[in-house]
Amino acid sequence: MKKGRYYRMEEKNHLQNDAGGAAEFEAGMIVKGIEISWTTWGRMRGERLITGPVSYLKAEGDSGFERIYSVDMKENQELEIPKMISLIKAGILPDSILITPMTRPSNLAEILANRGFVVNEQPPCILLYLDNFRENRYLINQYTISEVTKMAELKSWLDIINKNLFEGELVTTEQFGDVLRLDNTSFYLGFSEGRPVSTCMTISDGDTAILEMAATLKDYRCRGFASCLIRKALADLQEKGIRTVSLRAEEDGVGVYTRLGFKACFNRVIAFYNRKSI
Repeated sequence: MKKGRYYRMEEKNHLQNDAGGAAEFEAGMIVKGIEISWTTWGRMRGERLITGPVSYLKAEGDSGFERIYSVDMKENQELEIPKMISLIKAGILPDSILITPMTRPSNLAEILANRGFVVNEQPPCILLYLDNFRENRYLINQYTISEVTKMAELKSWLDIINKNLFEGELVTTEQFGDVLRLDNTSFYLGFSEGRPVSTCMTISDGDTAILEMAATLKDYRCRGFASCLIRKALADLQEKGIRTVSLRAEEDGVGVYTRLGFKACFNRVIAFYNRKSI
């Protein structure tokens, strides 16, 4: 459990020792983005969203997202943590937990590792101040961008997501359609010579937003398509008065986001209980 101990101590100290409070603010904005994301997925059909000291999303059918995305136990930890673990092991709660510097208790990763969970550090959560963003409307030959508004376009968008992020149909077109119809979401689709090759979406709330589902088909990577598409999404957010944008980056995308002005704030941790190993 070396990673869990390191994460708990170092990240907590980093937030406490920041004289200007910037790190704590940024971590708070990222955690808010996580909440925006999961509560939005909770508006899909076939999803059950529960918020409280243990906030989670549970799929009620064969498709959908599942995760405990927030644990904030300020009282009765000695009773509530064993109860949560028992419900996870029984299959009543999702079998994975997202852990951030805002998670309470702060040693939850250690506790879970000692109770048979696999605990892994993930790529960083990152943040962009849009005041520092300057759109560069550079053009790529035969590359065009459109905002998804129709279900037929959404199917093409989801095909790319399924191939590159989910490795299968984790969420149906109809479920994502529920999100597409929300007023605070925007879906983007990039085309190379008329073929859909890249995707992303944004979800906004007040003056902050989260960037989600950025993906590019394998044969079309490293050509600037992802940067071009994300720049368009960020520029649209800037026009709406959004001030900060966060996302949970994948390892192979960190460089793209860094060049766009994002900064890494902390590495999230995922704790997973593998029932198949029982």
